[in-house]
Amino acid sequence: MLGSVAVRSAAGPVRLPGTVARRVLTLLMLSPGEVLSTPRLAKAAWGQCCPATASNQVRKAIAQLRHAIPGAGAHLLTDGPNYRLNVSAVESDLVEFNQRRLHIRRLAERGVSEGQRIQELQAALSLFRGQVAADIVDGDELESGPIRAAARVVEERRLAVQKELIALRLRTSPPALVIEDLRYLVAQHPLAEDLRAQLMLALSLSGRQADALAEYAEIRTLLRDELGIDPNHSLAQVHEAVLCGDAHTYLRAGASPRDYEQPVITELDAGGRHVASRVREAPRRPVCTLPHGPADFVGRREEVDTLLRTARAGSRGSGPLLICVDGMGGVGKTALALHTAHQLVQDFPDGQFYVDLRAFSPSERPREPAEVLQVLLRSLGIEAQRIPADPDSQVAMWRARLADSKVLLLLDNAASEAQIVPLLPPGNGSLVLITSRRRLYGLDGTEPCPASPMSTGDSRELLERLLGERLEPRAAERLVAYCEGLPLALRLAAAKLRSRPAWTLSHLVERLADPRRRPAELQVGDRSVRSVLRLSFDALTEAQRRALCVLALLPDAGMGVYEAAALLDTDPVEAELLLEGLLDVNLLEQPHIGRYALHGLVAGVTTGTEEFEQLLRGGGRRSALHRLLAHHLAVTSRSCLLLGRPDDGSGACVGAVPHLPGIDSRKEALEVCERGLPAMVETLRASGQEGAFLAAARLAHNLRFVLAPEGGWEERGGVEDAGASGSRNAYRRALLGLASACRGVGLLEHGATLTAAATSTAGPRGVRSTGGMP
Repeated sequence: MLGSVAVRSAAGPVRLPGTVARRVLTLLMLSPGEVLSTPRLAKAAWGQCCPATASNQVRKAIAQLRHAIPGAGAHLLTDGPNYRLNVSAVESDLVEFNQRRLHIRRLAERGVSEGQRIQELQAALSLFRGQVAADIVDGDELESGPIRAAARVVEERRLAVQKELIALRLRTSPPALVIEDLRYLVAQHPLAEDLRAQLMLALSLSGRQADALAEYAEIRTLLRDELGIDPNHSLAQVHEAVLCGDAHTYLRAGASPRDYEQPVITELDAGGRHVASRVREAPRRPVCTLPHGPADFVGRREEVDTLLRTARAGSRGSGPLLICVDGMGGVGKTALALHTAHQLVQDFPDGQFYVDLRAFSPSERPREPAEVLQVLLRSLGIEAQRIPADPDSQVAMWRARLADSKVLLLLDNAASEAQIVPLLPPGNGSLVLITSRRRLYGLDGTEPCPASPMSTGDSRELLERLLGERLEPRAAERLVAYCEGLPLALRLAAAKLRSRPAWTLSHLVERLADPRRRPAELQVGDRSVRSVLRLSFDALTEAQRRALCVLALLPDAGMGVYEAAALLDTDPVEAELLLEGLLDVNLLEQPHIGRYALHGLVAGVTTGTEEFEQLLRGGGRRSALHRLLAHHLAVTSRSCLLLGRPDDGSGACVGAVPHLPGIDSRKEALEVCERGLPAMVETLRASGQEGAFLAAARLAHNLRFVLAPEGGWEERGGVEDAGASGSRNAYRRALLGLASACRGVGLLEHGATLTAAATSTAGPRGVRSTGGMP
């Protein structure tokens, strides 16, 4: 690659197939070990105007390369729909060059002699036979294509090695010997101020002060005419050194041009004779754009420890370590990431960067990678005029500037993997910390770190810190329960209380008692729980929004795939796809494998949407409850038969239920009823509100038999014989009987819920009642 593209085997040069295969191979060779997608390889071959058959032609080209190059199958690998070239330093001159650069850096860190470093630098540069991928790049009409961009990265690294070699040669050999090499590099990079500074020093030290000053005048004119700027401070300092005839002192100090302004320390021996001169090293100040972390951060010890341990373990591949902190809106992802990032500053000494990608921001679109790259490049001190316009060149510049660096990059509020990939720094010494409401685990090597709602103890500790003396213990317990571990909700509640001096915490908690009113009540200024979570709702597909609205009909009923299929009126496969999709955007929780739950505040926001109101107006609640009640009744009737109760026909009265889980043994019957009991209790409560008294009573009697088979079915005659006037009482008796059975086996919370539902059923006459399903 370090010249014209060529492949050689033990038998001699390998003849490569057609143009497409050659360009595909070039990009793979320029990106050793990197997974490249088929569209990116197609872009390397045809640019933006890819033919309709581009993907097939890329696959054909890969096959041709494997056939043409002996042993290519062991190196040219398929990675899903993508491809990767896996080669070592023995097999690739580019890989060898990269490894030599790393070796040279380690030698410098160990303080080896300048002569040895010069030999290593010359050996690295001797690998080049000309311009990188010269035959491809020179004939490339794609000015901003991926091949040209990748080649620029290698050329930037080559230039960095050349600059380091010249700096060492200036200090160890006659300066006149490097003038020719410097003029060649300056001709290639006429606006490179550091190269021009080295040339000025070499000319001045060779007795050609006038030529050195002429070089300064030339670059000052170029910078003003082409970029409208003056020479930077370092070049101005070298100019001053040349004017004062002080270049020799600078060179003896062993400093680079940018260090000239630093004081020189002269070391003398015991007799006062000069031994050496060196620059007093000023402490380097790396770029840090991290916002300050939250001052009142509490808890999350397990998540913080996991993040620190994973970050310090480092990457297991050739790229940077990626950690994705995902969670629902308002759960504290950014606070957790910033708190951790500030503890990792010393581990990544070359810089710490922060960018808000605005995936979920009111009235703002997610930021494009090109916009973010400009921000990052400017933070490195690069003037806006020097940043290229095309995105591929921006990526190349970003990666070249961070080559061999250890940086921390915090990408907050990310939308997708595609938004992140162009921003990744090179090498495996850096850390990319990502926060997102989506689970962005599609990037190779991403380490997941889900941010769950805070524990009850952490929530209480946060409230104590926020409220101080205004904390009322009993009211605080209710507030913690209402906020369900969402730090945003706790902070907004505390802020609202502070803004209302006449209020007490008990008064605020009473205002939050209604779950549907709760998200709107938690608002201060333009910040509210409703606005934060509504952004997630609006980003869903139409099918996902409808599914979330249907699930919000029974917000406290955690359920499995079969129950969700009944509620959503679909099959289990489609139901699981919808549930998993909502889980991936953190609008559902998964307390156990195969079980899904809705966060109370998500349910509250959902019930306030126009989509939910339309569902209610169209009778969606009644029909959804009809299906779920029929499903539960069929499941429990089958379970009762397996547990030994005679067939009483209760399962047949609901009609055919399309999708039921497999229940073929006593063990499976007990397990399915145990898993589904919370959802069934919630269904029983909601059935009373809809007047589905008799079907709900049958379900309650079935569940009572499962919990207490010694006598839980003997009272069913009252249910079957009840007319419309007695159905309400049959429902109440069945719920009270099931509540008693729940208390008998220690399910006190379910017992209390059922007792409350039975008690509330004794309402005014005239409430609709039906002897069958709703």
